[in-house]
Amino acid sequence: MAADFTPLHFTEAIDFYRQKIRLPSESWTDIWQEHHAHAFVVAGANTDALVEDLYNAVDQAKTKGGYAEFQKAFPQIAEKHGWAFNGSPGWRSKIIYDTNVTQAYNAGRYQQMASIKHLRPYWRYRHHTIENPRLSHKAWDGLILSADDPWWDSHYPQNGWNCKCTVDALTRTAAEREWTAAGKSGPDAAPPMEWEERVVGKTGPHPRTVLTPKGIDPGFAYNPGKAWLEPHIVPPLPDHLAHLVPDEWPWPKGYKPPAIRPPTLAHSYELVDEARAATPVIAGFLDTFGATLTEPAVLTDVSGSALVIGSRMFIPGGAPYDPALGDEQFKMVMEGKQGRKKYMNLLAKTLVDPDEIWESWETFEKGENAGKKFVSRHYLKSFEIVDQGNKKRYAIIVFRRSRYGWEWDGITTFHSSGDNYFNKRRRGFLRYKK
Repeated sequence: MAADFTPLHFTEAIDFYRQKIRLPSESWTDIWQEHHAHAFVVAGANTDALVEDLYNAVDQAKTKGGYAEFQKAFPQIAEKHGWAFNGSPGWRSKIIYDTNVTQAYNAGRYQQMASIKHLRPYWRYRHHTIENPRLSHKAWDGLILSADDPWWDSHYPQNGWNCKCTVDALTRTAAEREWTAAGKSGPDAAPPMEWEERVVGKTGPHPRTVLTPKGIDPGFAYNPGKAWLEPHIVPPLPDHLAHLVPDEWPWPKGYKPPAIRPPTLAHSYELVDEARAATPVIAGFLDTFGATLTEPAVLTDVSGSALVIGSRMFIPGGAPYDPALGDEQFKMVMEGKQGRKKYMNLLAKTLVDPDEIWESWETFEKGENAGKKFVSRHYLKSFEIVDQGNKKRYAIIVFRRSRYGWEWDGITTFHSSGDNYFNKRRRGFLRYKK
């Protein structure tokens, strides 16, 4: 019988799961190893709405009803989104749930053990009896190594699909008792690693050849807890720049954020006169993307994501444009925050050519969706605005969107550098950097 790690009670495991950014994907190979410590991905789930619903279903089930609740919700979610997933509903739902919950458990357990290494400096690998056990994992059962041994970087569980291996933390006294009973004078030597080439994603759109240690399934040769707690710079993959930081947390100690690009030069005449009527200003903005007040257009942004551009963006509730209402229908959106109208031309430049795109989780605080998570995408671009007297100002444009709506800000400062302003608006997963 496989170990059942649900319901998931301890804080560290829940924190690990809830900090993940959702990423639509065509194949499970779209992101790799350490990326999974920061991203919630379901192979073939390629829309924001589908991935968000799956994420929320796992989150609710793991803290309340366990797998049975997720198994019940899974076919309803698939039907709602018209998702033609591979495999049977029971098999697919079990893989999704078990992998996410088990890795959250392992990452949380790692954090607990890492915090008491001074008291329990040795870790012991434990293989649990399951049907059709992996012989390599069984051979590691009882292996005692220093908590700081590099072997744990690649062999800390989970070490494959449906792997239920765990790790215990031992005091020096307990570890000595174990190795003395086995006729040894000290801890074990880490098993030598043999690497092999494996082709992954053979049936998907992005197959690749990877090196993986023998005995570990491809994609599992990393430590989920360490990847979560320590900032990583990992190789870029298609559509995903993997410079990751925990969402809504301060920069980790010692973390050096990616360098900020020099601001783009702009001239004061590019700013819109606040006295201008809203309708022609919006019409000019739409024209940049080939849209009109009555006909929207689709912008495929630099990361490959589609964004519909149209007049409904500027009308509360997304109502259709009504010529008879004139500027009045745009008033709430255009005048809701000081300076929005002024920065319309810079907003267009930000969407077409952003400096960076970040994705982060947000939480509904009120209403029928209170407590649920959704993904917000942030387009950032900085400008150095020069006026006729050659005076310079620094401006940042921030455009945030999700499937529930969008908002944007224009932030102006007279400081010679606005890096601090820019850094404060970088959060979550860096999806794109110019």
